[in-house]
Amino acid sequence: MRNKKLLLFIGILFALLVVLFFTVKYLNQQDKPKPVKKKETIKGIQISTDFNTNSFSGKNDAKLLKNLGLCDSTINWSEDLDKPSCTPNFFRVFPLKKGLDIAQGCMVLMKAGVNHFPVRRFVIYEKEGAQMIQANGFIGYPIEFRPQDQNYDDVVIRFFERYEGQKYFYNCLFTWKQNRYQYVRCEQINDANIKPEKQAQVSAEILKILNDKQLVF
Repeated sequence: MRNKKLLLFIGILFALLVVLFFTVKYLNQQDKPKPVKKKETIKGIQISTDFNTNSFSGKNDAKLLKNLGLCDSTINWSEDLDKPSCTPNFFRVFPLKKGLDIAQGCMVLMKAGVNHFPVRRFVIYEKEGAQMIQANGFIGYPIEFRPQDQNYDDVVIRFFERYEGQKYFYNCLFTWKQNRYQYVRCEQINDANIKPEKQAQVSAEILKILNDKQLVF
């Protein structure tokens, strides 16, 4: 009888220890910080802006540039920046949207010095009715396209300014909205990432600089 009571006591004690073990384990798991899911980053397409290695995708590029009045179509090839030929040593043409004919919408990067303008320009065109209309433009150049499903790609544009003798480069993100590219944020200054907690404030300051110095139009 005494042995039965002892075995019963040991069994109850073991059961309590098992319950206690799993309770403590559960509580410890609750106290551990949950792993933070990393934000998915969209892999961008880097853009070359070396006009020495540039080429047209087809004959329509030159025809488009002629229709936009950006070059002299009577010249087969020229090195004269003041009187540029419709050739890839002066211009680079991108479709405005994947699958869209460039005659319906395009982006044109112009080499620094073309048509008396000292720096690179990046101009967006979209067809409205029978005419190609300038949607907007930038005194800067694209360095990255970020694909968007069923939409126009986002674009990262690099701007330059000089302030109190110092050079500053701003890499800023733009997205297509309401028939034009609109500013989202500035991501880097002189190729250094902006801290997340300062992103909104710095981006607002950079946008003011871009507007005041007419680097966006």
